[in-house]
Amino acid sequence: MEAPTPLLSVAETRDGVWSVNERGPSRVAIAYFPSKWGAMKHAVRVAHAKPRCRVAVVERDGTVRAARDYEQGAGNHQVEV
Repeated sequence: MEAPTPLLSVAETRDGVWSVNERGPSRVAIAYFPSKWGAMKHAVRVAHAKPRCRVAVVERDGTVRAARDYEQGAGNHQVEV
């Protein structure tokens, strides 16, 4: 059985700060950034460092605005909206 794909969610907090939440089978972490660009760069950098990962941009109401799966060595990445 394959381990679940780790998830990195990028979301804006109520006070306007952007957070990157990492949830995986053996790790939970959170990082804060003053801009969406900084949060996205961090999330993609972390995703590229893992064998498999999903990055999702989450709206304040909890809906997923965009998601992308990253897989090390994969030539084409699929974008889900």
